[in-house]
Amino acid sequence: LLPGAGVDVPDGSKLVVTIEQNSPHKDHLLGHFRLAVTNESAVAESARLPAAVLAALAIPADKRTDAQKAAIGDYYVHYVAPELKPDRDRLAELKKSLAATKPNTVPIMKELAGAERRKTRLQHRGNFLDLGEEVKEGVPAALNGSGRPQVTNRLELAKWLVSPDNPLTARVLANRYWEQIFGTGLVRTSEEFGIQGELPSHPELLDWLATELVRDKWDLKAFVKLLVTSATYRQSSKVTQQLAEHDPDNRLLARGPRLRLTAEMVRDQALSASGLLSHKMYGPSVKPPQPTLGLNAAFGGSIDWQTSPGEDKYRRGLYTEWRRSNPYPAMSTFDAPNRDVCVVRRNRTNTPLQALVTLNDVVYVEAAQALARRAVKEGGTTPADRAAFAFRQCLVRPPQPEEIARLLRLFEEAKAAYAKDAAKAKEMATNPLGPAPAGTDVTELAAWTVVANVLLNLDETLMKR
Repeated sequence: LLPGAGVDVPDGSKLVVTIEQNSPHKDHLLGHFRLAVTNESAVAESARLPAAVLAALAIPADKRTDAQKAAIGDYYVHYVAPELKPDRDRLAELKKSLAATKPNTVPIMKELAGAERRKTRLQHRGNFLDLGEEVKEGVPAALNGSGRPQVTNRLELAKWLVSPDNPLTARVLANRYWEQIFGTGLVRTSEEFGIQGELPSHPELLDWLATELVRDKWDLKAFVKLLVTSATYRQSSKVTQQLAEHDPDNRLLARGPRLRLTAEMVRDQALSASGLLSHKMYGPSVKPPQPTLGLNAAFGGSIDWQTSPGEDKYRRGLYTEWRRSNPYPAMSTFDAPNRDVCVVRRNRTNTPLQALVTLNDVVYVEAAQALARRAVKEGGTTPADRAAFAFRQCLVRPPQPEEIARLLRLFEEAKAAYAKDAAKAKEMATNPLGPAPAGTDVTELAAWTVVANVLLNLDETLMKR
């Protein structure tokens, strides 16, 4: 701040400078200030702001042009804070590098603005050449309550769906989460919630869950916690003869849920127990290993399924590429749907092919090899400790003495068999995972792979109970 003109101070006079702080923020105080005095008029003139900067500062900030903003910025950079030049240069380099970066982009669906939306017209008798009047957005009158405004865009449709006046959405969602956690929905036919579907087994419970979901402002995390901490869910899943006779499907909820894991979870369970599962999130789909026979059947000689490298081939089943022409065979065997039609509810089946997949598929063999190496490395020094370690990784409970005894007997039998054939032992221990760790007994590692393979195929491993 410079005075408009020189100030004459007679000899012996005292100059008093008063600073007024008019900031609306009471806690904002000046940290440092400095007074500079000179009797050289040339120095004072050089310290004045350039006319262009003064003119730019006189204009409100929101009305300045880009040129005026640049003039103020350049002056500040060169005269007010030159000591920050290295940091500013570094920032400019980073901005330039960021601008040159071309990240991978994923196309997404976007609703067009009102003026850009296409006009939809009635087609007389389905003839696209014979168009009738224009059709506006909206909800069928039979579904829209009296006195409610018409829905004109997706946001209004979403608000209409979750409106307190529409209980159906909350009931369907509550039933869907119940189905995922308990195995069967309160309305068994979750794909048909109307009059053609099955009536709810516990209608009052379904109504209460729906109202709780709305009351908690659609907090799904809280809703799941409500279900899994309930006394109904925490019951034992053991089936007595009396329950099996009177309620084989557990529609009366007299016991806890017992069901096989979904197709994706079966694979994820094996990868997790073996330590191979990648927790990497987001990104494009991946291509885990699959049998070549299925590829040849789908694509003939032009196979374009290249197994993803590195940790990508161990990503969760959620990220597996889903092809209509060639659905991932291991998951299809466990009732994963294809892309031909939309499937609301998966039907669970039991076939011998499922056991063949978990015993022989390359993904599960590799998981067994990795679990065997974990048992040798982390499970202790004795066979009993290693067997108990592998058991806990798969079943998440300590083994019983008779269970350990059976696993050790299997280990000794496999070890004796592989000791007679070094080539088969090496094949069992290293293909497809890779060379065994240095200093490891390959014969013993092959035997532990057999034990791990059995553990990964136990009914208790593949079941949620």
